[in-house]
Amino acid sequence: MSESVVFPRFRWFVIVALCLVTAGTAMVMISPAPLIGVIAKATGLSLGEVAGITMGTFNLFMAISALVGGFLIDRFGIVRVWFVSIVVVFLGAALVPVAGDSVTGMTVVRAMVGCGTGPIMASAAALAAQWFPLSERGTVTGVQGFSVSLGVALGFVVVPATLQSTGSWQVALAWMSVSMVIAFVFAMIVALGGKPPVQQEVKGENVGSGVDFKKALLLVATWAGIGCAFLNSWEYQAFNDLTPSYLAVEPPVGLGFGPMGAGKFMMVAQIAYMLGSLLSGIIAEKVFAGRARPMVMIGAVVSAVCCFSVKFSGVCTSDSLLLLALILFGFFAGLVNPQVYAFIAKNYPEHITGKIGGLTIALGGFGATIGVAAGAFALHTTGFYWMSVNLVAIVGIAGFIIGVLLNPPKVFGSSKSQSFKA
Repeated sequence: MSESVVFPRFRWFVIVALCLVTAGTAMVMISPAPLIGVIAKATGLSLGEVAGITMGTFNLFMAISALVGGFLIDRFGIVRVWFVSIVVVFLGAALVPVAGDSVTGMTVVRAMVGCGTGPIMASAAALAAQWFPLSERGTVTGVQGFSVSLGVALGFVVVPATLQSTGSWQVALAWMSVSMVIAFVFAMIVALGGKPPVQQEVKGENVGSGVDFKKALLLVATWAGIGCAFLNSWEYQAFNDLTPSYLAVEPPVGLGFGPMGAGKFMMVAQIAYMLGSLLSGIIAEKVFAGRARPMVMIGAVVSAVCCFSVKFSGVCTSDSLLLLALILFGFFAGLVNPQVYAFIAKNYPEHITGKIGGLTIALGGFGATIGVAAGAFALHTTGFYWMSVNLVAIVGIAGFIIGVLLNPPKVFGSSKSQSFKA
């Protein structure tokens, strides 16, 4: 593993393409969320039923397809998998006016969106390993985390505006397919731009890939990384789903800011998360010599403390302190998962980064689902948000503890000596 690799300037276009493909997918993914009330009224279903059909179905199939997509990326290459995924997501959005009137039809199209999204989300670690030198791989994975939040934020703005313009929730969701046309164009340019500088077998599974993957599955570091991603996804998704209502509803259950006030607070937290994801790689390289472990541990423990702090009257009765707690939570929670994927990109052979990244994304998706369910159950059981807040804080502390085990595996040998064009 001593070969010298030259990384071309074209890699910066590749990272732009990753951003647009991911953000476009995230827009389609989140598009039903701001319209759940509208969809429920139009279809006669309950809010819970609409949420389950649109978002629950998506999360399930996204997690499954991320796992499968990791294997496909290592076998056929990133861009080929992108093309198929983009087409599937496009069809899942475009077919809503045709299938959206029935429960079965909407379930199918949302399953399609989930199946297309999983492999795209699983591609960052492999893309970082194949196109970028070690010192830049954390930036790549951070950009994808930023792009997911960017797509979600855009979806919350664009979808309601499109509904207002078109007057139809089905047409509004279908218009989100335009983002995948843009994604397809940028993926095509990446395909025409040449092969990645770090080559791998893409015509079929080679023996080395299978052996290395089995080795990786026996490593404590592999499961520590998966555990950290699982817990961070649990923590962040539960926070996103439960905090808006905690901020909005009247005391003594909530803080009484109302929907608009809660939305403003949560938007700031989302921006902080985007900044944390985007800057995670730079901070890791400049402060911690590229090591993921301290970043993961700090992100987990600080986000846990900030979440727990909203229970105290000194924080929740002060708008400025509450806003600071939400900003710090978002920023430090945003550091964790990009560094887990950077750890994969830096420390595993390139021909298994898709598999390991896909497995991590998949189990992280299940963590997010469990986090929302556990928080909702605690709220339903107690009638208050305190136990839900406690659960999120405990999960963050658990992520800090597991992060201790995130040591670079020695079994794959030393890192490559790499050169690149500035």
